[in-house]
Amino acid sequence: MTNNENRSVFKSRRFKYGSLAVALTVLLIALVIVLNAAVYALTYSFGWYLDLTGEQYYGITEKSTSLLDTVLTPGVKVQITFCQDKDRVLDDDAGYYVYKCVQTYQEEYPDNVSVKFLDINKHPELIEKYTTQRNMKLYTYSIIMETEKNARVFDYDDFFVFDENSNVYAFHGENRFTSYIISVCNEAPICYFITGHGESYAYTDANNKVIPCALYEFLQKDVGYDVREIDLSKPESTLDDAKVIVIYDPAGDYSNAELDKIGAFMSDKTGNAMVFLSPENAVGTQENRALTKLKNWLRTWGVEVYGKVTDYGENSLANSGGSSIIATYPTELDGSFAVSLHSYLRQLPSQPKTIIDNALAFTCPWENNTAAAGFGERNYDAILLSGDNASVGEEKNRQYEIAALVRQVDNVDELDSVYLTSYLLVTSTGYATTEYLSSSSYGNRDILSMLATQMGKQLVPLGIEIKVFGSEALNISTGAAYVWTVVLVGVMPCAVLTVGAIVCFRRKRS
Repeated sequence: MTNNENRSVFKSRRFKYGSLAVALTVLLIALVIVLNAAVYALTYSFGWYLDLTGEQYYGITEKSTSLLDTVLTPGVKVQITFCQDKDRVLDDDAGYYVYKCVQTYQEEYPDNVSVKFLDINKHPELIEKYTTQRNMKLYTYSIIMETEKNARVFDYDDFFVFDENSNVYAFHGENRFTSYIISVCNEAPICYFITGHGESYAYTDANNKVIPCALYEFLQKDVGYDVREIDLSKPESTLDDAKVIVIYDPAGDYSNAELDKIGAFMSDKTGNAMVFLSPENAVGTQENRALTKLKNWLRTWGVEVYGKVTDYGENSLANSGGSSIIATYPTELDGSFAVSLHSYLRQLPSQPKTIIDNALAFTCPWENNTAAAGFGERNYDAILLSGDNASVGEEKNRQYEIAALVRQVDNVDELDSVYLTSYLLVTSTGYATTEYLSSSSYGNRDILSMLATQMGKQLVPLGIEIKVFGSEALNISTGAAYVWTVVLVGVMPCAVLTVGAIVCFRRKRS
């Protein structure tokens, strides 16, 4: 081919427009790649995202801000530290959800909440103050939340709800972070689980990891208590720093010395107690009187264990064989503190059910439900009742009290009307199962939160619902959906066709 022929090829219309088409195609592809990389870099660096899911998994609601506004005041700083690099946090499915939730708090409170990332494997020396001084165990999936005075450590799992098969089914980020921020901004009240009597408040899994019961985690993570264990049989043990004690399903009886410590804590220290009993250990034959002393102590507070309740009527949960009771909310004592614990539940259009598995019945041995002189004023009230057709042993077709509350009020200064109050809750372990305390579908968690708030005298994030996984549908209005449909199906294709037609026409005219 001669030079003239080469020049004629380069000047030909086929080469001219063919090369232009190829060049434009390559340029467009390169532009898309560069634009995609730039957008990814910007979203990664600045955390841009748009949560259009129906559940709004990462969002912070007005319920949280109304509580946080009281503690995140000017000058209060909360630092949240992830224990690995940011890219590894975002590459982890659980870490991604947790970080995005944290980000909403940082955006809502930029002057109070800060976030940083610390690779504890690369820089173990930087975490010495946590592991040595504070005796904290840290892993790459741990999160440190701290203020100037307090610090707490959480894991990714703490922000998710698991079903009975250990499968994740919901995100609990907003409730958890709101509760945790409140707890680190305040001095968390101490709650002791009493040990030494075969209590079932924790178990060891196949990997020898100690798993606390649902109540333990609820008081610690949802309510914000500083939860610890204590063995009162040890002479040096004391309840002086406690706000609440929990007796959870003891299989063995208490000694007189232990009950004296509890009595002094309740009366002299104006402490509070939650007692959760199981029928297996609390109701036995003459040969099985393991809890005799404990039950006698409860009688001094006006609570007598009456027996196990069964109900085959309309208050029985389906397929439970009469052992799971849908509680009735008493209303005839409106105005009493016990009834006020579920008053707002009763006002909802659709009342959440409060359910107790293997319920125990309780009764008050005092006349007029008030203790004799010498104890201050102790008032016994029922929080929850069974249905009208329940049974205890051979006694049938009755209504029983299945959650009881005693309130002791001491007037310490009559001139200034200063009163100190202690609370004693007594119910069944079946009230505080994982299913009932982890779901806002039940009233169990709300009633217990209300009581724990009063006992601990601190803020508790009530009514912040878990975000159940499942639906990934976009939560946009019908009008917006119509607009995007027109844009994607009509406008954009028409624009492409128009540009193509213009190019084709001009090429033919050239």
